[in-house]
Amino acid sequence: MSSVKVAVRVRPFNSREIGRESKCIIEMTGATTAITNPKVPPNTSEAVKRFNFDYSYWSHDPRDSDFSTQTMVYKDIGEEMLQHSFDGYNVCIFAYGQTGAGKSYTMMGRQEEQQEGIIPMICQDLFSRIHKTENDELKYSVEVSYMEIYCERVRDLLNPKNKGNLRVREHPLLGPYVEDLSKLAVTDYQDIHDLIDEGNKARTVAATNMNETSSRSHAVFTIFFTQRRHDTMTDLTTEKVSKISLVDLAGSERADSTGAKGTRLKEGANINKSLTTLGKVISALAEVSASKKKHNKKADFIPYRDSALTWLLRENLGGNSKTAMIAAISPADINYDETLSTLRYADRAKQIVCKAVVNEDANAKLIRELKEEIQKLRDLLKAEGIEVQEGPDGKVVCEKRDANKDELNKSTTGIKSPSKSRNRNGSTTEMAVDQLQASEKLIAELNETWEEKLKRTEEIRLQREAVFAEMGVAVKEDGITVGVFSPKKTPHLVNLNEDPNLSECLLYYIKDGLTRLGTHEANVPQDIQLSGSHILKEHCTFENRNSTVTLLPHKDAIIFVNGRQLVEPEVLKTGSRVILGKNHVFRFTNPEQARELREKITENEAENEEKEKADAPDWNFAQCELLEKQGIDLKAEMKKRLDNLEEQYKREKLQADQQFEEQRKTYEARIDALQKQVEEQSMTMSMYSSYSPEDFHQEEDVYNNPMYESCWTAREAGLAAWAFRKWRYHQFTSLRDDLWGNAIFLKEANAISVELKKKVQFQFTLLTDTLYSPLPPELASSVAPLQQEDEFGAPPVSKTLVAVEVTDTKNGATHYWSLEKLRQRLELMREMYHNEAEMSPTSPDYNVESLTGGDPFYDRFPWFRMVGRSFIYLSNLLYPVPLVHKVAIVNERGDVRGYLRIAVQPVLDEESIDFNNGVKQSARLVFNEDDAKPKYRALNEKDDVQRYIDNGGLDSKLEELEDVDSGRGIDSNSASECPENAEEPGEHLQVGKEFTFRVTVLQATGIGAEYADIFCQFNFLHRHEEAFSTEPVKNSASGAPLGFYHVQNITVPVTKSFIEYLKTQPIMFKIFGHYQTHPLHKDAKQEFVSRPPPRRMLPPSIPISQPVRSPKFGPLPCPPSSTVLAKHDVLVWFEICELAPNGEYVPSVVEHSDDLPCRGLFLLHQGIQRRIRITIVHEPTPEVKWKDINELVVGRIRNTPESSDEQDEDACVLSLGLFPGEVLDVPGDDRSFYRFEAAWDSSLHNSALLNRVSQGGETIYITLSAYLELENCARPAIVTKDLSMVIYGRDARTGPRSLKHLFSGQYRNPEANRLSGVYELSLRRASEAGSPGVQRRQRRVLDTSSTYVRGEENLHGWRPRGDSLIFDHQWELEKLTRLEEVGRMRHLLLLRERLGMDTNPNPTTKTEKDVCNLAARAATSPVHMVIPQSPQTPVKDPQQILPEREYNQREQDLMLKCLKLVQAGRFAKNEANDTQTQSDVSPSDEGCADMTVSCISSNSMELCSPDRADAPNGWEAPAPATQPILPLRLYVPELEEIRVSPVVARKGLLNVLEHGGSGWKKRWVTVRRPYVFIYRSEKDPVERAVLNLATAQVECSEDQAAMVKIPNTFSVVTKHRGYLLQTLGDKEVHDWLYAINPLLAGQIKSRLARRTLEPASQTASQIQASSAANANSANK
Repeated sequence: MSSVKVAVRVRPFNSREIGRESKCIIEMTGATTAITNPKVPPNTSEAVKRFNFDYSYWSHDPRDSDFSTQTMVYKDIGEEMLQHSFDGYNVCIFAYGQTGAGKSYTMMGRQEEQQEGIIPMICQDLFSRIHKTENDELKYSVEVSYMEIYCERVRDLLNPKNKGNLRVREHPLLGPYVEDLSKLAVTDYQDIHDLIDEGNKARTVAATNMNETSSRSHAVFTIFFTQRRHDTMTDLTTEKVSKISLVDLAGSERADSTGAKGTRLKEGANINKSLTTLGKVISALAEVSASKKKHNKKADFIPYRDSALTWLLRENLGGNSKTAMIAAISPADINYDETLSTLRYADRAKQIVCKAVVNEDANAKLIRELKEEIQKLRDLLKAEGIEVQEGPDGKVVCEKRDANKDELNKSTTGIKSPSKSRNRNGSTTEMAVDQLQASEKLIAELNETWEEKLKRTEEIRLQREAVFAEMGVAVKEDGITVGVFSPKKTPHLVNLNEDPNLSECLLYYIKDGLTRLGTHEANVPQDIQLSGSHILKEHCTFENRNSTVTLLPHKDAIIFVNGRQLVEPEVLKTGSRVILGKNHVFRFTNPEQARELREKITENEAENEEKEKADAPDWNFAQCELLEKQGIDLKAEMKKRLDNLEEQYKREKLQADQQFEEQRKTYEARIDALQKQVEEQSMTMSMYSSYSPEDFHQEEDVYNNPMYESCWTAREAGLAAWAFRKWRYHQFTSLRDDLWGNAIFLKEANAISVELKKKVQFQFTLLTDTLYSPLPPELASSVAPLQQEDEFGAPPVSKTLVAVEVTDTKNGATHYWSLEKLRQRLELMREMYHNEAEMSPTSPDYNVESLTGGDPFYDRFPWFRMVGRSFIYLSNLLYPVPLVHKVAIVNERGDVRGYLRIAVQPVLDEESIDFNNGVKQSARLVFNEDDAKPKYRALNEKDDVQRYIDNGGLDSKLEELEDVDSGRGIDSNSASECPENAEEPGEHLQVGKEFTFRVTVLQATGIGAEYADIFCQFNFLHRHEEAFSTEPVKNSASGAPLGFYHVQNITVPVTKSFIEYLKTQPIMFKIFGHYQTHPLHKDAKQEFVSRPPPRRMLPPSIPISQPVRSPKFGPLPCPPSSTVLAKHDVLVWFEICELAPNGEYVPSVVEHSDDLPCRGLFLLHQGIQRRIRITIVHEPTPEVKWKDINELVVGRIRNTPESSDEQDEDACVLSLGLFPGEVLDVPGDDRSFYRFEAAWDSSLHNSALLNRVSQGGETIYITLSAYLELENCARPAIVTKDLSMVIYGRDARTGPRSLKHLFSGQYRNPEANRLSGVYELSLRRASEAGSPGVQRRQRRVLDTSSTYVRGEENLHGWRPRGDSLIFDHQWELEKLTRLEEVGRMRHLLLLRERLGMDTNPNPTTKTEKDVCNLAARAATSPVHMVIPQSPQTPVKDPQQILPEREYNQREQDLMLKCLKLVQAGRFAKNEANDTQTQSDVSPSDEGCADMTVSCISSNSMELCSPDRADAPNGWEAPAPATQPILPLRLYVPELEEIRVSPVVARKGLLNVLEHGGSGWKKRWVTVRRPYVFIYRSEKDPVERAVLNLATAQVECSEDQAAMVKIPNTFSVVTKHRGYLLQTLGDKEVHDWLYAINPLLAGQIKSRLARRTLEPASQTASQIQASSAANANSANK
């Protein structure tokens, strides 16, 4: 490696500098160059700057003694570089400097004497040395090229045809080169001189202010110098190629100094660009060199490609080249900056290190080095006295000198080895000779010609074939393919092996003469070498004479030919089996004999020949032949060995089974112990997690509590029994423990199922024993004790249990497992998993099902599947009348899967009914008196718990309590309504007689096409073993009814239990069918979409964001769990205002749409000041008074609708500056309005989403939380809202993106540019919220669903179901209960209609009274009996269950006292709040709250207001009930956003008369249950008023219409105001009522239907009476 040689040369003043009287600022002393700054005072540190270079040439004044001429420059730089080129190196000389600094003069010179430059002198000296040194062994050739780089374009200066731009390409080996650049051969200096002269004339030159002949391009003159040397000893010709690059760069310049304009300015820009790139390359190379000195391995990027100049000079700059740089500078002070820049340039180039290598052929270099090494070794051996000569075979032969030359040897004892200094001995000589021979071999290989290499390759191939032949492997005739090929003439042996794939893989030739066979240890080399214990060293010999092979065995050699042991020589025939030793089996083949045999075969024997070929002898044939000839029974031997193996296997298997059984028992015991330990720990954790920390006090002992010492009184015992029965229904908390605690087992089972590729999926499900969904037998046994009455006399409770739904997609079946069965099966699954992992599938014992005792994933499934169940009540047999029922077929989830028509009729006389296609059967049943009571609810069963509450049991005696609890405490009024209890049944049901009735299964309709072969079974509820079945009917799936026409006569001895069953219980019908296809494979569960549960029982579809954490208030407080004292509906308007040009803040445009996640989109401008304005609207109430706004926080900036609470930690959360809030007074509106504003500088969020213009299709979402202070509240109320927005440019025109909103013009209305939200404000008592004794304890559940199990990643996001399963199951139970209630009521109505009860309002006969009593009891029976009582199931109003009774004097005094207390305001909880609390948790349908109290009478409100004269007709809207004044208390507020249902039940225009309003107004009304929204017009997108139907009362009666005297009206009364609504048409009243209150609409429609039937019944009775009178008169 060598650094770049750098020289600096200063020129004389030019005419321009002389004319400006410039001063010289350059001084040179030796190799040091100093420059003086004319702008700095002298004798200062910064005045003079010094640089050290390799050469400093003073060419300023020719009169000076140190003046440097052109010859001196060439002597220092040119001659050295020329010598490098003769040595084989690449050489580069380039000149650099500003315009007019003398670069071209230094490189090219002038045509005058002694004025030539470096380029001409190098060329002249080159040819002079060539002429001196050229001879026969050394030849030279010279080629030149000349190009210029002008404006980054390459031009050829020697070829006039190449006028265009030449492309710079790169070769992987040659590096960068110029394509199509002419390379001209020259023979003497004159040729080069002429070419340089022609090239200079074509070069681009122009005049500037600094130089009249300024070079405007970079010139590169390249000499390709080749030396060819012929070596006589090796007869090889080697080459050395040197490339001499002589570069004249264009001058760097400044536009102001050169005065460049136009083309000259563009040229200067390109020149400076390339020179700047050259400077960057030089700097980068200098840094690389410096970093390598510091052992810094950092890889720097060298920008070679930025310029064509640097790209072509890549090898010369830091590459394979000896490089020299001449920096030409100006001495004038006016060029100080340019000169200093050039010196710094040169100083940086001095640090570049180049890696130059000799350009010669690698083989030539190697041969040269080897020859030098051989010569050294010869000299060394000669010094040792050894003569070295080459033998006839090319090997080195060493001979010792004679004794008379010892003196010479002694004289050379001082010569030492060049490698190490040691004494000369025999080992040194041997090493030298060995090294000499190795070097000679290398030279011989390198000097070998191509023909010689081919000849040597052919010799090696022949040798390789010979070796293969000895190994028994043949080579095909092509000489390439190696393998076993059957020769056509030579006899040979082919091996036979037990494995057919290894047979005929070895082939041994039997050559002419003797072929010896033995081992490699024989004294005589064996032609065929085998190995083995029974192969002798010289085993046998094959003698081949005239294609006849004779096998000659040696003594004691084991040889078998065709099964016979060979002792004497024998001639082998083709096809003979030869066994050598005991393991080597061969087949002998003689091609000549085989050919002769084929010629002798006649045409008739061709078939035999084919059979022989098919039965060619193999290894088994040879072995059997051997055993047969030796007299050994192979079958007997094999059988004996198999018997031994079977006995050994049985012994080992018995031993392994015993060990496995012991291990299994040990592991089961350990698992049981661990399971008990886990259950105890989980039970302990669950018990302790239900307590708060305040409940654990060390100083308090529960056993010292006086409550445990005292006994309960009768009243306390009754209260305890009532409380127990009430809370006994609450069981879903324990279900959560089972769900979350067993989730890990469910997840593990699914993971194993996926890994074992079982088509089974496991998921949790809830099962409750009801009429439509009885528990499976294996699950019913575990909950059977819970169905009995307990010690408190409580009715049986339907226990809900957690089960596992096993979906078998392989067989299209569904099974239900208990949790215990899941754990048991999971053990078998784990065992199957481990067995499959340990055993190989190819093992003969691989049978996982046999090892595990069956597949634990699958259960047996019946051929017929349950379609659904139906129930028919038999109370019509009491009277007796026939009835035809059409009942729904309901599956276990409450979905209707079809309908069934059943006829039930008594058989009083012997009658026969024939059906063409039907079946008629008879049966006899016996009802014993001791039959168990049915576990399901009876038709007229009373709710003892509810009746206890209604009868005022708190003040009664213990005896009365016991009577009530046991079901005997029925008062006289209720007993009088049930005369059938005291009277005997009809004559056909006398105890002891036999009663026959008929059940006819007629048709089934609506059953899905996936079921085929439908049949029906029916039985009594407690007689499952005695079922009656119809014949299967084909389901054609055409929609036609399926006709069963099955008649079943049932004869029963009448008993009391049978009569009671007829009164209370139904018959159960089960419909079965089998799948035609597997619906589970095609997700058939989704084909029958069931009715979705109410939205209140499910989580909201869009998650509601939690409040943004406030820096002022700290962490969010926990939500209180105390009693809600009051609830209010709050309407909040959100606006984002922007600063308008007039200085006012105007609301930005809002695009309203229900399809958007936030139901509205704000269209904002970038970089404009904004304010957020929030308006709160609600009904005036004394409890809610807004005091001030404490803080408004904005955060969670994102581009997705979903938010995360973790974003609160980011720096984007910002607390806004607030303006004081104010209470607004809106004319004509007496509601409470509270408005506040906050300044919002969105740039403080430091979010790119808010700082830039939104990209196409991008929407920004933010979350804001307002912390408001209310009077009499301990905590702030938090309003949280998610807003979406799009940011446009500052001057962009914003408008709705949809054409519908654009043409409507809504966005031009400022009041329409707001977004509304509906909130529910709950006020709780602060004392209760903070009291640990009253606050509801939060139970912590052991959640195992997040615990990792092996293989969980294969489940693809599957999760076990949790709390949502409980909500879904409650909805399913509610559906089943409703279906059961509808079925019971439909039966009673059908029975009333059959008996004529509906046409005769007043019952006269006993039968009619009985039916009336049945209907009355059904109406008063509890609705929710099957469903366990929970907070989602309200209790009916007591006044609807028990009739009124007379009160004694004491009770009347107590009621008056309580009434006075209520009126005095001592209780804060009024009736409206009770109604609201009940309706809030009602489990009724979506949006339809519990409207049982919505049908109010005309006495409960005053619709008439006489003092209102301006209302139409003197009437006004109904006024709400007056609110009592509440005392001042401390509340805890909670504001929760309500997600409004997207389903619109009804919308349209209505005339609205508001209580206290000025008159009728036409408004646009939209019903989204349970809310009614009022808009100003149809195009108004903002809600102006909200009515909550859950707390409102709706009435539409004739009395009201008579008072109002306006048709088509109905009233809606909330807690605070009343509305009178009028429809625009007569037919719309029922539609609006049905949308607002479906129950009220149904009652009105039923009432109207009855009125139409009354005149017809009266006419019929009059005709009947007149006909009876006529008959009586006729009889008289």
